[in-house]
Amino acid sequence: MAKAKGGKAATAPFSPHIHSPLTLHRIMWDVVIALIPAAAAGIYFFGYHAAVVMGLSVATAVITEIIMNLMLKRPISVADGSAVITGLLFAFNLPPSAPWYVTVFGSIFAIGIVKWAFGGLGHNIMNPALGGRIFVLAAWSGAMVNVWSPTVPSMMAKGLDFMQASDVIIEKVPYYTNNIIQQVSQISNSIQTNLITNQVQVDMITGASPLGALKGMYETAAQATNALSAVSQASVSTAPSSVYSYWDLFIGNIPGCIGETSALAILIGAFYLMFRKVLVPVLPIIYIVTVAVLIWIFGGLPMGWGWFKGDAVYHILSGGLFLGAFFMATDYVTSPMSIPGTLIYGIMLGILTVIIRLWGGYPEGVSYSIVFMNFFVPILDRYIRPKIFGARKAVLVKGGAK
Repeated sequence: MAKAKGGKAATAPFSPHIHSPLTLHRIMWDVVIALIPAAAAGIYFFGYHAAVVMGLSVATAVITEIIMNLMLKRPISVADGSAVITGLLFAFNLPPSAPWYVTVFGSIFAIGIVKWAFGGLGHNIMNPALGGRIFVLAAWSGAMVNVWSPTVPSMMAKGLDFMQASDVIIEKVPYYTNNIIQQVSQISNSIQTNLITNQVQVDMITGASPLGALKGMYETAAQATNALSAVSQASVSTAPSSVYSYWDLFIGNIPGCIGETSALAILIGAFYLMFRKVLVPVLPIIYIVTVAVLIWIFGGLPMGWGWFKGDAVYHILSGGLFLGAFFMATDYVTSPMSIPGTLIYGIMLGILTVIIRLWGGYPEGVSYSIVFMNFFVPILDRYIRPKIFGARKAVLVKGGAK
C-alpha cells in the first residue's frame, strides 16, 4: 500500500505491504520455521508416509512456481519461501493416506491456478493451500474424507515398531507376520474376524476423526453428557479406536490430516512467530473464541442436550481450527487490513465454522469458512478502511486552499 498523502501508510499488523522484499523473505522463512513443529508432529503421529506426502507436495509446489515464473517471464521467485509455505500447508491439509496424484495435482492447482493465475504473490484471491484443498475435496472426495488412519503411537502400543506401524496404518497389512496381524486386528472385532477367521485381505486400518465420529453420533449418543462421552458410548458399535481424551486431542494423537491434529505443535510455531513479531494473534484469538462460545451455546442441540451444553474444548482441539486460525486465516494477502475488519472477519469465520460443523454436510468447516470469507476481504477493506495517522485537512484561506 502506498503512503497516504500527508501521513503514515494505513496498514494493519497483518499487512505485508509495509515490508521491503528483503523483510518479506525473512517473514516467509520464519513461517516455514514455525511450521516445522507441526511437520515433526505429523511424522511422529502418522509415520514416514507423512514425510513423503510433505516432501512431494513441497517439491511439486516449488517446481510449479519455477515453471510459472518461466512461462510468465518473471524472475525466479522460489527464494522468497512462499511456494514452500504453500506446499507445506497443503500437505498439512491432507490425510496421511493421500495418494500421490492427489498430492501432486492439488499442489499444482494451489500454485499454478490459485496463486499465479491471478498474478502471483500478493494477488491471490484466496489462500493458495486452502484453494488446493478445496480442489482435491471436489475431485477426490473419497480419498480426502472417507479414510482416516489411526496414529502410529496407537499401533506401537500393540507391539509394532515405527516402520511397521507407519505401513500398517497406510498400506496393506498381509505382508507382516501372523502374530503382528493378530495384534493389529484387535483394534476392531470386525477386522479381527476378517483377518483371522475369513483370511480376507484388508486395504488399510481406519478410524474416525474426532469431528467425524461426533458428526455420526448426534442421534445415537443423545444420552451422553459431553462430546467425549458421546464418542465413548458410540465407540462400541462404530469405532473402538475413536475414544479420545482432551490430552490426546491437544497433543495430536488422533486421526486426522497430517499437520492439523496437534494443537501443541501449532501453538509452538505460533509463539515463535509472535516472538519474531511476524504474527499479532488478534485474528486467531477472535476466531477460536467465537467458535468456543458458539459451540458452548449451540453445540448441545444436535445431541439433544439443550442450550449452553456444547463441549467447546472438544471442538476447538479437534479438526483444523488451530492450523486454520494461526497459519491460514492470517494470510497477509487474504485477511483484512483494519482492526475492525479483522474483528468482523474473525467472528464470521467462527460463525460459518460452527454452522458447517453442527448442521452442514461435512464434519469440518474451517477450510470452507476461510475460503468463503477470503472473497469478502476486499469489501471489508473498501468500506472499513484503516485510520490514517498524521493527515491534515485542507484549510481554506484567502486566496485559496492552504
